[in-house]
Amino acid sequence: NHERLNGHLSDGTQHAKTARFVVGTSTSGWTEKDCDYLCDGTADQVEINNAIAALPASGGEVVILDGTYNITARINVNKDNVSIRGSGNATILKRMWNSFSSPEGVIGLALVEGCRVENLQIDGNKTTYTSSYNCGIHLYSSTNNTITGNTCKNNNHGIYLSTCSNNTITGNTCNDNNEHAIQLYLSSGHTVTGNTCNNNGNGIRLYASNNNTITGNTCIRGTGTPGDYTADQ
Repeated sequence: NHERLNGHLSDGTQHAKTARFVVGTSTSGWTEKDCDYLCDGTADQVEINNAIAALPASGGEVVILDGTYNITARINVNKDNVSIRGSGNATILKRMWNSFSSPEGVIGLALVEGCRVENLQIDGNKTTYTSSYNCGIHLYSSTNNTITGNTCKNNNHGIYLSTCSNNTITGNTCNDNNEHAIQLYLSSGHTVTGNTCNNNGNGIRLYASNNNTITGNTCIRGTGTPGDYTADQ
């Protein structure tokens, strides 16, 4: 475990400059010596949200170590310049609740800018949690954020942006989501590039959205036919 932890701490001098908290889970063998916040497999968003809350107003980084984290309410990124970083598909955030009345992500960014969500697997657990409002990552009224290198699968919507502008959605894999891999709703100025969207209801959907750059994405429906994007005005 210490070798895996050291891998997260090997990115150079920025560690001396950026407020950083490490989250682990005892279900994967992590201990209190390995991390600042230790989850136990039950309502693991509590510890993750506590780590976000402990960051200064200027932001910082929350590193989530490899393991499966059972999420029973939204992970709430509610301050600017916050980075949430995992170990790729080895860090699994698993939905354990239904969202109702409005779109809600396992990770939600609301009214923020300069944030980054990267290298996480978000499993919407759709065979059990079937609400049409369930999203993997949801951005609301947020600008200049980056969502990169994540896997969003088994949600209703993989990545959902509503009333947002100028965000970058790049290098994500969105598979097996019921409705849309990536949806832009009343949103503009985004860069959506290099994402892979397979076996979703639709690949990339633009609803009343304009001035977005959509390039270099691979979107294949479950039948093997292309389903690149749809635009509803």
